[in-house]
Amino acid sequence: MNDMEHPGRRNFMALAERYSSPDSLFNIIPVPYDATSSYMAGSRMGPRAIIDASANIEVYDHDLEMEPAQAGIATLEEIPVVVGDPALMVEAVEQAVVGVVGRGGLPVVVGGEHTVSLGAVRALARKQDFFVVSLDAHADLRDSYQGSKLSHACFLRRTSELVGCAAYGVRSVSREEVQYAASSGTRLFFADGLGRREVDTLQLDYIPDTVYLSIDVDVLDPSIMPATGTPEPGGLGWYYLVDLLRRIVSGRRVLGFDVVELCPLAGNPAPDFTAAKLLYKMMGIIIRYSSNREDDRTRYGKEKARKETEG
Repeated sequence: MNDMEHPGRRNFMALAERYSSPDSLFNIIPVPYDATSSYMAGSRMGPRAIIDASANIEVYDHDLEMEPAQAGIATLEEIPVVVGDPALMVEAVEQAVVGVVGRGGLPVVVGGEHTVSLGAVRALARKQDFFVVSLDAHADLRDSYQGSKLSHACFLRRTSELVGCAAYGVRSVSREEVQYAASSGTRLFFADGLGRREVDTLQLDYIPDTVYLSIDVDVLDPSIMPATGTPEPGGLGWYYLVDLLRRIVSGRRVLGFDVVELCPLAGNPAPDFTAAKLLYKMMGIIIRYSSNREDDRTRYGKEKARKETEG
């Protein structure tokens, strides 16, 4: 515990008010929604589990040699759930992200099922072109699933209709999804192929300068992340995923990101902690390696100096 933490507050990392005010760089948008879950429901409990677990994360990241929380991490109120209409949920997330961007913040959507990520993509696509990188065990390229075009299994299909995109860590896909990916130019990178290659050898030049990252926790192997709706064997390891995120972010402007599909398991808090740690690690990676966000890196430095002076 240090002066950045305030254990009485229920926000990400239990940060003190001066590190979690509305003008913080990172704005967490919790979306406890999982109405279209097709196997194991429960991701609606993911946002709270992540926030609760985050209270035990060290503020200092020894790998990055920094305290990402110095840039500020605001935790917004949970978005009210509309169970019967995924379109209304997507719209609600879209409006929340528009509000964060309007304040100059970087949106961090925390689900909930993968459908909620579409709201962030739609909000950002209103005014600019960018590229979405999805890290997921599933392609999510179905046109419709279980009668819904806004199912969690359709996230990347709907996204591909708006912007360019790619998926990493895939290990479950239908024939139709493979065919659509080929015809639409959506790149699929399967986990078995990634596992045989060093991260530094991956060719990422095709990814444009401006990106949004969507992280489904099932991209990790179930031995690390069993708490997810549809766990698939053969996933990525923790260090491989972190290195991959670092490579994708380096030299690019990041408009925002999300972490979705955590289904907490009673009696096993480790996956909750892993998801919270991943979210915080991603913030640090953005500050440290996103060279197209010089304004945010400068902001981090100024805020750090100011708060150390105040402290």
